[in-house]
Order: sequence, then C-alpha cells, then structure tokens
Amino acid sequence: MASASLDKTAKIWDAQTGQLLVTLSGHTGDIGGVAFSPDGSRVATESIDQTARVWDAATGRQLLIISTTIFNYNFALYTTFSPDGKRIATPGAGNSAKVWDAATGKELLTLCCHGNYVRGIAYSPDGTRIATAGFEGTAKVWDAATGKELLPLSGIRLRPMG
Repeated sequence: MASASLDKTAKIWDAQTGQLLVTLSGHTGDIGGVAFSPDGSRVATESIDQTARVWDAATGRQLLIISTTIFNYNFALYTTFSPDGKRIATPGAGNSAKVWDAATGKELLTLCCHGNYVRGIAYSPDGTRIATAGFEGTAKVWDAATGKELLPLSGIRLRPMG
C-alpha cells in the first residue's frame, strides 16, 4: 500500500507487516494524492508543487515528471491510471482535468469544463470513459479516447474533505 504525506514524500508499505519498503522523494511540496498502476509496478503521486510524478514501485526510482496545475490542493488530488496503465488523468488548471501518456508525460487530452475545481477523477473499468466531479456539484462523463463530453450530471453532493 502507499501513503501520501505533508513532508513532501510518499511511502510504500508492506500491507501484511506494515514494514516501510520505499520512500518516494523528489516533490518540493506536500503530496496529497497517490495511486498505483493497475499492475502495481508504478506509483503516481500528485503534489502542490504543480507536478504529478511516476515512480517505479519496487525501487522508488522516479520515471516521469508531469507538469500540471493545481490551484487548491484541498479540492483536487485525484491522479489516477487508466485500467491498461497507459494513461494518467490529473486535475488540470482550475475547472479542467488532463490526460497524459503514462510513459512519456505527453499531454493527450484536456477535459473542460466544470464550474469550479475538479475534485474527483475515475476511469470506467473498461477504460473507455472518464468521470470527473466538480467542486460545485456537477459530474461529467467523457469519452476517454477523444475527450468529448458525453454526459453532464448535476445535483451531485460531494463529501467534505479532511
């Protein structure tokens, strides 16, 4: 399992023994989000230092830095891998989300726009759709290949963070 920390590190732990296995160091700001790739070989972290980073889960070696924009880390810390592990979705500037190539860090899509910060991101199990939740109480479903908005939902009540 993995944990994010306000000390600018993330840690990978043995879930059975609680032993610390790897410390991921390199961010210059607090880390609020951490996610394993579907095969467990990589970990993505997201920080208020305006980066998402991808790490080798076994060694802690940094593999990739993605420059992203997070305006308020209390609202948007939901970096996630696609089910095939080939893409990473992160909150984007203000009211959007971004999709990146998980190997190169190249920006592939911008999912725009919510009325406020993107507070949640999730892929469908088959990887064909992405759902985003905005802090203002809307959710949207997007085509994961094209970034086209497929379905807006309103009246969503989000759980307070913290």
